[in-house]
Amino acid sequence: MNLKKDIKFRNGKFKILQISDLQDTKSTDVDTIRFLNSALEKLKPDLVVFTGDQLDVAGLWNIGNREDNVCRAIKGLFTSVERSGIPFILTFGNHDRQTGIPNEKQAEIYSGFSKCICFGGADDGRPDCGTFNLPVYSSDGSRAAMNIYMFDTHSNIAGGKIEPITDGQLEWYRRTSETLSEENGGKVPSIVFQHIPPAAIYDMMREVPKGTPKSHPAFGSRKGKFYALGDKVTYSGDYGETPSVTDTDGREFGAFKEQGDVFAVFCGHDHYNSFVGKVDGIDIGYCPGAGYSTYGLKERQIRLFEFDENDVENYATKIVKYSDVCKSRLAKPVKNLVYSNAPSCPAAAPKYIIKGLSFIASLAFTLAVFYILVSPTLVNVFLATVTTASLIYIVFSLVYGAVVRNRLLR
Repeated sequence: MNLKKDIKFRNGKFKILQISDLQDTKSTDVDTIRFLNSALEKLKPDLVVFTGDQLDVAGLWNIGNREDNVCRAIKGLFTSVERSGIPFILTFGNHDRQTGIPNEKQAEIYSGFSKCICFGGADDGRPDCGTFNLPVYSSDGSRAAMNIYMFDTHSNIAGGKIEPITDGQLEWYRRTSETLSEENGGKVPSIVFQHIPPAAIYDMMREVPKGTPKSHPAFGSRKGKFYALGDKVTYSGDYGETPSVTDTDGREFGAFKEQGDVFAVFCGHDHYNSFVGKVDGIDIGYCPGAGYSTYGLKERQIRLFEFDENDVENYATKIVKYSDVCKSRLAKPVKNLVYSNAPSCPAAAPKYIIKGLSFIASLAFTLAVFYILVSPTLVNVFLATVTTASLIYIVFSLVYGAVVRNRLLR
């Protein structure tokens, strides 16, 4: 493959930083930029892997030129990565395609970054621009000591279902796996990164009655069911939503088992999740959402991997939180409070709606009691103060965000 970069182990070690679900817009979020800057500076990975949904669909793309807006969003996010000097690769998520700009066109924009090393070989036989592989060579450069597969898991289709992995992608995977084996004298241990998890992740779950502690409602073909983590989960991490997977017969995961080269599959898409488990000898795990312009854990997170050249499959991985690398306070704490308490999908919305309505009802009841029994003037002053403070905060937040953003991206 013509990836224009010699990616290899250094002194027998190789570090990958996985970042997922930034879901940003043309007005790049300041807290997201700070998180990226600090993580790259302090963790110093050998490669950064973005697993989709770099962009959100809520970026007012149609105001002005849509393509220019998407270009602005990409440049705002990836300027930090480019300046770090660290090579990066990426695939696409459902939200990237839903911006209305084809993935192929977005790939052209990403190719403008010298550290983006995944779109230079457009004629390398890949089935689509977001599905490819990247060998990681041994320290002496004599062989592929590890391989990275990137799969584009597409977008939503009618009925809320997700497009399955295509026959073309599976044929490409088998062909690539065999070629790597022939060139390196045996199977090359491989890790898969993609946006949406394979359906096999439900082998790590257990269906439970509604109301079971630490369970969540499912949707799609599993609508009406509730799931908790099962005994195949080896690292519980965070579990804040049921996996959203492709509605298929598991052909992708079946192909991995058949070829025997894949030892792990790591995904994004479900922002509240970071748990890892093992199914049929293959690890399946999450990188939670990293962006502050979308729903996610209170502290956004990324995932760090460390590989040993002589024992690739016995890798180490850990979650890295915002506070682990960045000491700056959030520029928009109220925005984060809202997003970190937002539902992940319509099926999860009722409990959040109930909580919100309960808070509003309690506040309204308290104010009514004060209005009737204490002082109408006091209530009116309180409401006027809250309204004024909210307007001041909104204006200050917008101005402060713009000033800091310009400074960070200058």
